[in-house]
Amino acid sequence: MKVTVVLNKRSEVLNLDEDATIESLLGKLDLYPDAHIVLRGKTPVPLSDRPNDGDELRIIKVASGG
Repeated sequence: MKVTVVLNKRSEVLNLDEDATIESLLGKLDLYPDAHIVLRGKTPVPLSDRPNDGDELRIIKVASGG
């Protein structure tokens, strides 16, 4: 399956296995799941969800601290 990922204002098309999850997608990009949020449109996608073929997913880095 192919998905488009938008990260840091750059767009990239990735080929993923049919059983890929959002968490494995982040792993493929060497991104930590606890430091990023994946959005489909304006809706956050849980790490356990599977992307759909043709999805455009936006990845946002989360900043936290005190």
